[in-house]
Amino acid sequence: MAETPAGTRLASGLPAPPRLELGPLQRFGAGLAVTLIYLFLLAPIVIVVAASFNPDQANALPRSGLSLRWYREFAASDGFVSAFKFSLQLGLVAALAATAIGLVTAYGIVRFLGRRRALGQALALMPMMIPHILISLSLLLLITQISLPEAGVLLIGHVMICLPFTIAGIIASLEGVDHQLELAAWTLGASRLRILWEITIPLVAPGLVSSMLFAFIVSFGDVYISLFLSSPGKTTLPIEIFTYMLWDSSPVVAAITTVQMAMIIVLGLAIERLVGLRKVMRL
Repeated sequence: MAETPAGTRLASGLPAPPRLELGPLQRFGAGLAVTLIYLFLLAPIVIVVAASFNPDQANALPRSGLSLRWYREFAASDGFVSAFKFSLQLGLVAALAATAIGLVTAYGIVRFLGRRRALGQALALMPMMIPHILISLSLLLLITQISLPEAGVLLIGHVMICLPFTIAGIIASLEGVDHQLELAAWTLGASRLRILWEITIPLVAPGLVSSMLFAFIVSFGDVYISLFLSSPGKTTLPIEIFTYMLWDSSPVVAAITTVQMAMIIVLGLAIERLVGLRKVMRL
């Protein structure tokens, strides 16, 4: 492309916008502003993590040393441990189901819809636009009309809120697979199911794993679906924390929150390592 005095031209033929040059003082001010914003956003998290090591009863920064007292309290609490295990089980099953359904849906959208792909993708991602409280109320009304086990309806709700994230992540992975490979297998006599199992799935395996991990994070941290649909004795960890906070307050909640954040950070790093968070979040 030919250059103009204003700079190079874009592929469309339009001149590229002039590059904004900042002086040293302006760069310092911009950097300081961004740093202050990040400090403002991260300060509550840092305070919660610090409070979890407080040896005293108060939810405050530790003043008399550090202690693992509240982590031991968490491990010794039958209610919190049971809720934590139930959240893990529910999140794992919901993530597996959402990933399986998301794979079939994403494959159909990318390979078969053609010009109607944008419409199909918008419909598939619609649950992401609906407030979770409305989904919860709808499923709660469903229970009153149809006799269904509460645990099954709770699982359906978690799959619904996880499904848009798995579809978006798998679509992003499928876009990186050369369709000619599938066509070559088709011309050699392979069935559609065999092509999907032996060619497509191995190629998008990192995207499948990352989508499943992301769905697990969404399910594990859900409040609204679990608040409306959890049955007695089968509550998730966020609901158990919410119930505890109604009657008591101690740094044990900070310790539980820190454990959750550590787990989510590890899973987030795993997703970034596999395919990158930006690809999973691209809609």
